[in-house]
Amino acid sequence: MRAVLVTGAAGYVGSGLVADLQASGWDVRAAVREPAVHLPAEQAVGDIAHEAGAAERAVEGMDAVVHLAGDNEVVAARDPAFALNSTILASQRLAAAAAAGGVKRFVYMSTMHVYGRRVREGAVLSEDMRPEPHAPYAIARLASEYLVSGHGGDMEVVSLRLTNSLGAPAHPLVNRWTLVSNDLCRQGVRDGRLELRSTGLQWRDFVALSDVRSTVLAALESGGPLPPGTYNLGSGKSMTIRDLASLVQDAVERCTGTRPPLEAPEPEGPGPGAYSVSIARLAEQGLEASTPIADAVEETVRFCIDHQEELLT
Repeated sequence: MRAVLVTGAAGYVGSGLVADLQASGWDVRAAVREPAVHLPAEQAVGDIAHEAGAAERAVEGMDAVVHLAGDNEVVAARDPAFALNSTILASQRLAAAAAAGGVKRFVYMSTMHVYGRRVREGAVLSEDMRPEPHAPYAIARLASEYLVSGHGGDMEVVSLRLTNSLGAPAHPLVNRWTLVSNDLCRQGVRDGRLELRSTGLQWRDFVALSDVRSTVLAALESGGPLPPGTYNLGSGKSMTIRDLASLVQDAVERCTGTRPPLEAPEPEGPGPGAYSVSIARLAEQGLEASTPIADAVEETVRFCIDHQEELLT
């Protein structure tokens, strides 16, 4: 049986990915900072960034690595120095240990925010563009891309620049309600209304969490459908936050019979025009997001309804 290490395995993408990998015949080891009771997998507990030998122990005996770990945008905004240090150091140590340990495939989950100042009206963001990150979260992810891909030898590296994933978490203990999509779904179920703190005219590319996981599975196949390299991972379609809120209203109404009202500051003028994230490079390899965003929204709403006791009190 093939063995894979998943860092950040207790998180939003990772916890569902562990189950998908196991269902696909992988022997999964979950790298976590603290024991995660909701993960039914072998766990390598430790701080890869700062604990000597943690990276080497985690990758021992592994055929592949999926590196999801790193401080999210909320932590990075609150403590930029810590986020930069821990995210970059973890990536460097893990990649070095993986290359030295004979790992064949290394999949790194980066972010489309590495494009930074290039994300503007009318832009088509492609992997050939020079990244211009300006936030600590994106800077740390781009530096990690370079560090991971800089290891030579036989290890094949795939970096995926994720847009904005959307869908129900694998377990109530996965705390990622700071994401606007999840926050709106929870508001609709818990409060019976949706509140935006902005006008909601910002554009985003949302992609279903299930499509994110299936792309990672494909990326793990050495000699498979995805050659080593860097790929944007999204739906290729942009919508505003208000568009998303409308989908949440629709889903809550279908599930509960009541449509939650939307409260948001009125825009003082027209909002910015759309940008788009090119997913042509993945599409050329036969990998495209197929789950409608409305389905991913409804999945999240139903999760909130099913877990009101754990989540919404």
